[in-house]
Amino acid sequence: MAQANEQALVERIRKDFSLLGHVRWLASGATGPMSSHALGAIEEVQAGLYTGFHPEAWERDYPEEARSVVARLLGASAQEVALTRSTSEGLMAVGSSIPWERGDRIVISDQEYPANAVPWFYLARRYGLEVRVVQSVDGRLPLDAFARLVDRKTRLISVSHVQFGSGFRVDLAGLAELAQSHGALLVVDGIQSVGALCVPIRDLGVDALACGGYKWLCGPMGTGFLYVRRQVAERLVPQGAGFEHLASSEWDELWEALCGGGTWVRDAGELAEDAHRFDGIGHNFPLLAGLTAAVDYQLRLGPEWIERRVLALSGQLVELARSAGLQVLTPAADKERSGIVLLRGPWDLSQPAARMSLEEALRGRGVVVNVRAGGVRASCHFFNDEEDLRQLMVALTCSRLLA
Repeated sequence: MAQANEQALVERIRKDFSLLGHVRWLASGATGPMSSHALGAIEEVQAGLYTGFHPEAWERDYPEEARSVVARLLGASAQEVALTRSTSEGLMAVGSSIPWERGDRIVISDQEYPANAVPWFYLARRYGLEVRVVQSVDGRLPLDAFARLVDRKTRLISVSHVQFGSGFRVDLAGLAELAQSHGALLVVDGIQSVGALCVPIRDLGVDALACGGYKWLCGPMGTGFLYVRRQVAERLVPQGAGFEHLASSEWDELWEALCGGGTWVRDAGELAEDAHRFDGIGHNFPLLAGLTAAVDYQLRLGPEWIERRVLALSGQLVELARSAGLQVLTPAADKERSGIVLLRGPWDLSQPAARMSLEEALRGRGVVVNVRAGGVRASCHFFNDEEDLRQLMVALTCSRLLA
C-alpha cells in the first residue's frame, strides 16, 4: 500500500515539472528543473512589479521570505543566512573576510569542483598561505586522510559535502570535530547535497556552508545562500560593505534621515552582527520569489522523504549498472552515497568530441545526463522514477556502439 501511495505521489509531482513531459532528466547535478510553483512565483512577482502597479508586490520582503525558508530547511535561524547569487559568491565572501596571516594553511581535497578550489589558491597567492590537498582513496575521502594534513597552522578546511563527480558524501560531523580540535573553520560547498539530502547544519557542526539554488533545490539561476554560524559571523570582517550590510538600527536611522531631510552622508560603520553582513547586493526579487517557492515545495514534501527517495533511486541505479557490466565509481553504502551515480563503460571520454557524441546519443533517446570526471554522471532526484533509470540503461547499452 505504501509503495502504491508513493507511486501516486511521484506521478503528481512529475506533473508539476513540465520539463519531465519532454525528457528523462537525470541531470540535477548540473541544473535542476523548475516546478510550475516556482515558475509561477517568478511570473507573479514580475507582473506585480513591472506589468502594472501593485502596491502589495512592492511591499513584500522577498529577501526575508527566502531567508526564512532556507533557514527552515537547514534547521538554522534566519539571522545565520545570507543571500547570494551562487556558491562561489558565498565561498568568496567567507574567504575574503578572514584575517589571514602569512603561513596559514588551507586544506581541500583533490576531488573538489573548481568553485571550491580557485578561491583558496587565489587567497594563498595574495596572502602567502599554503593550500594542502588531500588525496582521495578510490574516490573516497576518509577522515584519516584529512587528519594527516591538518595541523596547528591550519586555519580552514573547505570541502564539498557531496563530490560533484563520484557523488561521495563526506563525513561532515567528523570533519567538524577535526577542525575544532585544531582551531580551524570548516567551510562547506553544499550545492550537491542541499535539496537532495537532509543537512541539519547545527548537528553537523559546520561553520559556514555556501550553496546555489539552481541544482537540487530546483530554483532559478542567479540565486543562492550562505549559512554562517552566528559566533563565526561576528569574528569575520567583510572586505567591503554597502547600505544593506548595516546593523538594522543604523540602517533605520540612515533611512529616516534620507527620507526626512536629515544628514544622511555620514559614517555609519556598524555592520550587522550576523550573516546579513555577507548578503549579496542588488537582489532580484522575482528570482528570490522563485527560490522561496522551490524550497517551500521541498519543505512540504519533507526533506527526510526526499533523501530516502534519492538514496533508493541511486541505489537501484548502482545495481542496474553493475548488472549491465558498467563500472560504478560511486560508493554503495548509503552513508557515503548521494543522488549522483558515476558510471564508466567502453567509451573513451578524454576527448571533447567523444563526450559530445555520447551526450548527443543519449539525448537522442530522450535521456539527459552529464559527462563529468571521465564518466557518465546520472543525478537521481525525488521526481525521477524507475522508468527513468531503465531508459537510461537502455540508452547506455545502445551507446556502446560509439566506443
